[in-house]
Amino acid sequence: MPLRRNRRQYEQLTDFDRGRIIGLREAGWSNRRIGRHLGRSDMVVARCWQQWITEGRVYRRGGSGRPRNTNDREDRAIRRVATSAPTTSLASIQRHLPPSRHPVPSRETIRRRLTEVGLRSRRPLRRLPLTPHHRQCRLDFADLGQLGV
Repeated sequence: MPLRRNRRQYEQLTDFDRGRIIGLREAGWSNRRIGRHLGRSDMVVARCWQQWITEGRVYRRGGSGRPRNTNDREDRAIRRVATSAPTTSLASIQRHLPPSRHPVPSRETIRRRLTEVGLRSRRPLRRLPLTPHHRQCRLDFADLGQLGV
């Protein structure tokens, strides 16, 4: 019957554990001693320490997805324009972005950024809504048409 392996060995290191590894290593502990103390293999400890020595960081690398077209500052500008004038179209939001941006984000990108925060662009009114007086005049005209006058 095979021995049951410790599942903790196969989990990702948390940022807290990475910090503990660096702290204990700087305190003079060996890789093997740190690994036993944390329930990890000594190679995991060695790789974490090596990354700290060579790169100066221990956090995980970014994802392998496509890089974002807009930065946080532009995302805030998009949100600010959309919330200040709710009937703003995507094209006008696009025109209000900072001018230092050379490839201007597309309307689809702006729509995605608004959707991420639960907003959406509303199309401006095509025509003004009727006033109560004009609405009554239209109803009176329609009533005259039904009477056959």
